[in-house]
Amino acid sequence: MVWVEVAMAMSVLGVLAYLRYTPVPPEGVSEREKRKVAIRMKTILVDMGAVLEFFGLTTIVHFLRAVWKYMSRHQEAILTVPESLLKVTETTFDGVKVMVLEPQSAEKRSAVPGLVYIHGGAFCFGSAASCFHITSHLALELGAVVVSVDYRLAPEHKFPAGLNDCVMATKYFLRHAQKYNVDPARVGIAGESAGGSLSAVVALKLGQERQNPGLKLQVLLYPSTQGLVLTASTYKYGPCEVQSVWEAAYITSLYLYGNRSKIDLVLANPYPAKLEGTHYMNFLDPSLVDPALPPLPPGRHVKREDIAAGDSDLEVALNPHVSPLLAEEEDIRGLPPTFITAMEYDIIRDHAIFYAKRLERAGVKVKMLHYKTGYHGQFQDFRWSEAGRGMMEDVLSYLKENL
Repeated sequence: MVWVEVAMAMSVLGVLAYLRYTPVPPEGVSEREKRKVAIRMKTILVDMGAVLEFFGLTTIVHFLRAVWKYMSRHQEAILTVPESLLKVTETTFDGVKVMVLEPQSAEKRSAVPGLVYIHGGAFCFGSAASCFHITSHLALELGAVVVSVDYRLAPEHKFPAGLNDCVMATKYFLRHAQKYNVDPARVGIAGESAGGSLSAVVALKLGQERQNPGLKLQVLLYPSTQGLVLTASTYKYGPCEVQSVWEAAYITSLYLYGNRSKIDLVLANPYPAKLEGTHYMNFLDPSLVDPALPPLPPGRHVKREDIAAGDSDLEVALNPHVSPLLAEEEDIRGLPPTFITAMEYDIIRDHAIFYAKRLERAGVKVKMLHYKTGYHGQFQDFRWSEAGRGMMEDVLSYLKENL
């Protein structure tokens, strides 16, 4: 860990240089000054990780994991909850590591609701422990049993390993809900960022498999819902976002392929040209986000296996378990009621809007909130920012009413 401390010391010196040219968030974003600090520090750390990776000392992912572990080591005592309020158990569901959070009040009541929570972290970072401040708050406020899934991370475990973990853990919880005094007909799923993406696919898969009992609802917080277009056509904030386009391509390559070999392919954005005139592009119609734009004409319906024949990368991008937005209509119709959020200052803002529109057209009951001053990661910050607290209240309100 010595090299982590040295690197962090070097990063402090690097701040002075970055202050001169690093873009700052636009005027409208929530917590602008905090965003400014977060963006600059993240940029420095990613660049330092890239240097270390270039010299073969470590990788960007492993460097960032080590830094975040070092920085969070003093937070454990702050985030504990008295055992008299919350029983916390680390166990496995069909071999998948999970953290089960049971409010002590739940043991004294009739069957309570349950919630599967899938943490964010770009498919490469995070754990059940890193989102404990979220899951413990949800459990106590809802009086619900929360299962936080410690799914396997990329690049060590590429797609679909992490997804399979989430599916298996969710199915196990549904089958054994009564063991935790949970009503199996009142189990939902929720997640933010990558966790929102995984939650969407878990709900899709369980619907495809006619899981009974199924999920009562899904809560998708600024999820990625498609892999065809890295940045949707209406995205306009560029380097002012916490995640840059290059970083998004880097993470996509690590998640889907287990290495960085496809970064250039993702950045080249070749799929829209190949799919022009097909029904797939109607799901990404810019007019869905900006009604002032003319809608695309209806595209011809094509089968995934036909259009992707001979192109394994396109086949991956069209896979509905990577891109739930592109799922078949009958599978979309089978989804549970959905709460979904789009953040204005987010590189994947339009993913949520596209998905909400697709679900609404299929007859799914949808509540979408578009946070006009919101940023990616806002929910994670609920203990430290007013914007995050407001978002947490919105989520709790929906869950209390519908779960």
